[in-house]
Amino acid sequence: MPRRRVAVALLPPPAISAQIQGIRALLDDPRISNLPPHLTLVPPVNLGDEDLMTLRSVLRSVASRTAEFELRLGPVGSFAPATPTLHLVVSGQVAALRELRERLRVFPVDRPEIWPFSAHVTLRESVPVEQIAPAVSLLTGELATWEVDRMFLLEHVPQADPPRWVPIVEEPFATPIVVGRGGIELLLRTLTLVEPQVQQLLSDFGSRERRDLQDHEQPMLVVAERIHQPGRAVAAAVGSVSAGSAELQQLVVDPEHRLLGIGRHTLMHWCAAAANSHATVAVTPASESAQILQRWGFERVGATMLRQLLIDSSG
Repeated sequence: MPRRRVAVALLPPPAISAQIQGIRALLDDPRISNLPPHLTLVPPVNLGDEDLMTLRSVLRSVASRTAEFELRLGPVGSFAPATPTLHLVVSGQVAALRELRERLRVFPVDRPEIWPFSAHVTLRESVPVEQIAPAVSLLTGELATWEVDRMFLLEHVPQADPPRWVPIVEEPFATPIVVGRGGIELLLRTLTLVEPQVQQLLSDFGSRERRDLQDHEQPMLVVAERIHQPGRAVAAAVGSVSAGSAELQQLVVDPEHRLLGIGRHTLMHWCAAAANSHATVAVTPASESAQILQRWGFERVGATMLRQLLIDSSG
C-alpha cells in the first residue's frame, strides 16, 4: 500500500498570504508556486491510509479543544549561519502556538526533532549568504495581525506539474455543531477549503460548475457528516462572502441522504455563518430547486433567489 507524504500547518488568511507571497516574489523564492505560505506544526511525514485516518482523528480532537489566538509576522530574520534561510519572525501568543504543537506530537506523527522549535514562516529556504544581511536590514516591517482559528493537513502531490503541497483537510478551532440529536445526528463544519471529499460530492451530484472566486471573495462552506462517519460528506453548501452579501453557489445532498432534512440543516447553518461574516443577504441563481429554497426563507426576484440574513439564521 503506497504511503502519502503529509504535514500539518497553519495557513494565513488570504490577505496575509498575499503579502507573504509578495515578499517571496521579491526574494525570488523558487518554491513560491509549489508551497503555500505556512507555519509548520508537524513536519512532513510518510503515512499509510490507516495512520492517516488516525491523524485526522487527532487533528479534529485537538482542534475542538483549541481556542483562537493571535500571531504577528515580521520582521524578516534568518537562521544563518546554521542554515541560510530567510523567514518571517513570529511573535504574539507564541505560548498558545507551542501548546498546540505539543498536543499534536502524538502517534502517528511524533518524531525526534532535528532542530529546536522556533516559530517562523519561511520566505526562502536557501539564500546566497551575501544576500541575507541586506534582506534582514531592509525588510523590517510587520504584517497585519493573524487571528489563528484553524489548522490544515497538507499533502505532497508528486504527480502535479510541478510537484506541490496542497491542503486537503481543514480543522477549525471549534467543536463541530451537532444537530438532529435523537434522529439522524450530523456534524456541521464551517470551512474555507473545498476538501477532496466535498469536491467528490460536488462532482458526483452537483448541478453546476463552481465559478472561480475573485480576490475580494472569501470562500465559505458548511459540510455535513454523519456523526459516526467523520470524513465522509453527505451534504455541502458552498459559496462565498463579499461586501455584505453571500452567494450560494451549490447546495448538494448525497442521494442516499435526501428527504431527511439534512439539506435544510446544512443551508440554515451556511446562512448563519454568512451572517456572522457580516453578510446581510444571501443570493443564489433561481433553479429547479427554487420551490425548495422558498420553503426555507428565500424569495424569488427575477432570476435570483434572495434571503435576508440575521445573526442567528440557524433556527
